[in-house]
Amino acid sequence: MSHYGQLFADEDEIRDEERDHSYIYKYFDDYFNHPDMVKIKNINSHSMYMCKTYCLLSNECRYIIVFVAVDDNKINVSLPLIELKWISIQTRTLSTKYDIPSHGYQPKRGGPLQVPINRVKFDNDTSYYSCTSLPIVITLLHNDKGEHEYQASGNVISAIETYNTIIVFEDK
Repeated sequence: MSHYGQLFADEDEIRDEERDHSYIYKYFDDYFNHPDMVKIKNINSHSMYMCKTYCLLSNECRYIIVFVAVDDNKINVSLPLIELKWISIQTRTLSTKYDIPSHGYQPKRGGPLQVPINRVKFDNDTSYYSCTSLPIVITLLHNDKGEHEYQASGNVISAIETYNTIIVFEDK
């Protein structure tokens, strides 16, 4: 699971928090222009859904990835992002190429995801950010510059658009 990030909540907490986070699910669904997500596989107690985004990289592809509590849906089923009560949402650049439809959206400034984030800690591989107005924690994965790869502050949108991003709900 560490290849796809770390999850911070157990299944009972997830069911209770789904109701509290509906506005956040909507913010991300709106930002990404309402993508359909394809179920790729089950990993331990989670189901992984992905959507490929258009990009001009030749050896890599960009993906929106969500993890939900394991479900009974068949592999390759397609569901709208808004229907998936995710535990983690990620934007990732991967060399693995999945045979799934591509989805287009225009990165945009403004809106509810244009809120500040501040780095709270870092190591050689990752920078961790807290968000001032949303109950989320953002992890940015470093490529080759280590702790100097990302700035000490920014906003949720700029983090999303690095495509090295893992977002989870903040522990209460």
